[in-house]
Amino acid sequence: MRSHRFGAGRAALIAIACLCVPAAAYGQVTTLAEAIHSAEAANRTIQIAALEHEKALRGVKSAKTQRLPQFSIIALGSQPISQIGITLERGSLGVYPFDGPIPGKTTTLESPLRFGFIGYASVSQPLTQLYKVGLGIELARVAAGATTEQLRAKRQAVVNEVRRLYYAIALAESGRRALRTTVDFLQQLDRETSQQRVQRVALEADLLAVKAQLVEAEYQLVKLDDPIESQKEQLNRLMGRSIDAPLEIDPSSIAVADVVSLSAAYDEALASRPEVRLAKVQQRKSELDVKRASAERIPDVSLTASTLRTVNFSSVFPNNVASVGVQATWDVFDWGRKRADIQSKQDAEAQAALDVKETEELVRADVAHHYRRIAEARKELQLAQALQASTTEGLRVARNRYAQREALLSDVVKVQSSLADANHRYTQALMDLATAQADFEKAIGRDR
Repeated sequence: MRSHRFGAGRAALIAIACLCVPAAAYGQVTTLAEAIHSAEAANRTIQIAALEHEKALRGVKSAKTQRLPQFSIIALGSQPISQIGITLERGSLGVYPFDGPIPGKTTTLESPLRFGFIGYASVSQPLTQLYKVGLGIELARVAAGATTEQLRAKRQAVVNEVRRLYYAIALAESGRRALRTTVDFLQQLDRETSQQRVQRVALEADLLAVKAQLVEAEYQLVKLDDPIESQKEQLNRLMGRSIDAPLEIDPSSIAVADVVSLSAAYDEALASRPEVRLAKVQQRKSELDVKRASAERIPDVSLTASTLRTVNFSSVFPNNVASVGVQATWDVFDWGRKRADIQSKQDAEAQAALDVKETEELVRADVAHHYRRIAEARKELQLAQALQASTTEGLRVARNRYAQREALLSDVVKVQSSLADANHRYTQALMDLATAQADFEKAIGRDR
């Protein structure tokens, strides 16, 4: 029932095409769907958000490399500036029955001062750190998910702005055409009144009133040029084009879709709105932060192979030392730092859970507001249609009465001015309905 109730607005909105001169007469026409597609493909702010998302995806790939063995090489080439040696005390290597003490006297072994090289290489495979690495990868995925929702939010904002500008241009051009019709009517009426004034059938006051109405209409017509061109420049910018590019719109491409029930709109919004999804991503991040802080209590254990080699450095020390084993690192006492970090992360987790609830309620309120706004816009359209029909009939009657000398010229001018206002109000009501629909679709999280 609700969907049928609002579906009538679609047919009414198409009626705006009847008020419009075919845009093809002015050049290439851009429909609303084409404008949205161009903005999604070439809008610079969307591209910036997309690049941020790509950066986050590369961060996931980078985090995965922490699972693999870590290779490290340290090289040092140097010239010693002091003697490198070792002193052996008499008998430090032992005292033997037949040979006596070795060495027989205190001896200093020294290397010559020459340029040398030291190289150290190691390979380390994390073991207990793999759990923490897995949490880090999950956190990187969560960060990528956050950029995905930010990209969706940016795309929805741009699409909504494109729709609003498109509707505003259609409204302004429709108003300009209505004013053009009014100007043409007043010019014809001015010529007729001038002839009647010569024939002394019309008063000078009537002629001056018509001329004043004509100048006012022409002034309003000129005032519309700058808003229309400014809106076209903004629309070109959103579409990623030069602001000076020719742009003609097709008002008949504007259509209002059927509106779902309020309960269905709530469900769709809670499942699709970027704000809700981003809040849930932040909640997941908080949960992972707690696990990661708790994992800091696990000792770091790695399987390590290393080698140390010297070249032309010392004849006293070994030239090559290699080893393989298990390396463990553990902070035995941290003065309660890890416990405090865990408690802090738990508080952040509770905050994130509350933020999800608050965001969901804000989204529900926003959906309800725009749902009611569509009902209001539809009622405004019905009122505008009634006023337009009434004023059109009033002008027909006034012109017939004026032709039969039963009404004054000022009465005809007044009714004509009222009809121009009624036509503009009808067009405004159509655009308000379309804008309300665009805002509603954004409120429930639709991308297109």
